[in-house]
Amino acid sequence: MKVQASTLAAFLAASHIHNVDAFGVAVQKSTFMSSPLQMQTMTRPSSSKSNMSMFGGAGGGIEELKNMTKEGDKLTKTAFKSPGLLKTGGMAAVPAAALLGAALISPAGQVAAFAGSAITGVAGYIGKSRLDAATNLAAKPAIAQAIIDYGVDSGEIVGVIADIQKKYGVDDEDFASMKSDVYKRYIIGMVKTPITKTSEMKELTNLRNALSLDNLAVGEAHGAAAKEFYRQTCLFTPMEDLEDPEHPDRMSIDKFLFLSERVFRQSGETEEAFKYEMSRVAKGFDLKLDEALDRVAEVAEPFYQKALDSTRSKLESDAVSPEMLIRARNSLGINDQTATDMNLTTFNDEVKALLGKNDDMDENADLSVYGFAPGSEARVSENLELSVSFYLFNLIWIIFLHLFCNVTARKASVCSRH
Repeated sequence: MKVQASTLAAFLAASHIHNVDAFGVAVQKSTFMSSPLQMQTMTRPSSSKSNMSMFGGAGGGIEELKNMTKEGDKLTKTAFKSPGLLKTGGMAAVPAAALLGAALISPAGQVAAFAGSAITGVAGYIGKSRLDAATNLAAKPAIAQAIIDYGVDSGEIVGVIADIQKKYGVDDEDFASMKSDVYKRYIIGMVKTPITKTSEMKELTNLRNALSLDNLAVGEAHGAAAKEFYRQTCLFTPMEDLEDPEHPDRMSIDKFLFLSERVFRQSGETEEAFKYEMSRVAKGFDLKLDEALDRVAEVAEPFYQKALDSTRSKLESDAVSPEMLIRARNSLGINDQTATDMNLTTFNDEVKALLGKNDDMDENADLSVYGFAPGSEARVSENLELSVSFYLFNLIWIIFLHLFCNVTARKASVCSRH
């Protein structure tokens, strides 16, 4: 019993918290120990393992999770470091209180003994409740630390997070809420860096899988994150700056919209569910759904244009194929009409380049004076399928014939239309 009482005293000393007991009596900060306890930390993977699994370095999401591990009062931080030991202290609270009550027994009578036991018994239960609550709250930074240590793409991370729930004794509903909050904080940290990377789509998918979140939980997290990030942004950035597409904060919001749209589409949501979730995110930024989707397209299209430019530069190699372009636009969410327009423009640019025609020339110039450089005509013929999607092959070939094979007979009318 003496060991249990001393354990409780040590934990109360470590918490450094001024509490008020059930009877309104202030409890003074403990002075049992002159220096804070040195708690044994949980065993974690080596730093080399951690560095290998974090996308080539700590990104904004990882940095945000590092901040999460530093939050909370001292008792919660103690529980984060040693959940098992703190639960032992919690179980010791009631026996220790009983021991203290017994010490109040005096020869004067049993009334003092009964009152002392009652008061300290209640105080013991309050202490146990406080320690249990601290242990539960410490599960959230433990989730964050696990992701930092293992990385979202680790094959072990799902099991590690499941073990955290057992270790900290958190019920299913509270643990699901904690995981959703970790996801929310991660995406907020990710979009604080305004430059969008296509790898971040996969990163969020891996995070979702690591946390075992369903579509509903992901939608809730994105909606809450949108409100929080917009609130933080508006504190320091004027509205006129947020209307400038080149302002970093505007770029961060557009990045948030793009990543949210991709997450919802790639999770297999129905059209109705997608519109609901995306509308909630748009509302968080004070936008209508159509406006939000337009801004998503402004982020996605430059990536597809890079894929098209890369295709032009690699036409004579086996490094590109029509299937690669199809995968690229599906991954980015480029719709068929936009893809058609961009494919046609890219093909026309390629043909003009082969003819030696530059963008500064008059569109009505006589093209009959131009001819293909040696090998250029063969390149167009052999690599036409690589320049555009299979779906546009026949249409592009017809346009090509009208533009170049019949240029002598119909040059004026063709040039005016194209």
